[in-house]
Amino acid sequence: SWAVVLILFDIDGTLLMGTPRAHTEALAVAIGDVYGVPVDVGDVVAVRPAGRTDQEIARLVLRGAGVPDDRVTAGLGEWMARAAEVYPGIDAAHPGPRVAPGAAEALARVAAAPVSVALLTGNLEPIAHAKMGRAGLGEHFARGRGAFGSDHERRDALVPIAVAREPAPLPAVVVGDTPRDIACARAAGARCVAVTTGSYG
Repeated sequence: SWAVVLILFDIDGTLLMGTPRAHTEALAVAIGDVYGVPVDVGDVVAVRPAGRTDQEIARLVLRGAGVPDDRVTAGLGEWMARAAEVYPGIDAAHPGPRVAPGAAEALARVAAAPVSVALLTGNLEPIAHAKMGRAGLGEHFARGRGAFGSDHERRDALVPIAVAREPAPLPAVVVGDTPRDIACARAAGARCVAVTTGSYG
């Protein structure tokens, strides 16, 4: 491989701006469909989802509703599939995402550099790629690369997963906007570039 480093980009608050309303709504709808627990967008927002994986968000919402952890775990596979299934229809009813200032230019520059580029996000993988496609950034991120909230519930586990998917081992750099992005980089011994396009200064 000619790449000398793996750059792992977060999505929400890093490459894309604004509250991902369609994403949040899809998680809530899928919780209701799979677990029979009536929740809404407010319940998802209440667990402070920034920087969390989608699986962790679902667990926290369901735990708050009194659902035992073992029942949450047993249903996560079905829940992830349902969230990915309902997302496109919900997303179509919402305005498209706004690309963060400088994000498209940064991706164009790294595309011409000796680096490998992938996503590292708490989003479920189908939702992550759908967001990138709608934002016009999908060409930068090949499927089968990176790591997602569908790969593991703990964000700290995602960097090693992304590195293992590369054709050859590469040192990783995480680009993200939350303290959890920084923490997951440090947990893996990776470098981190923290950006202030999200809700943190």
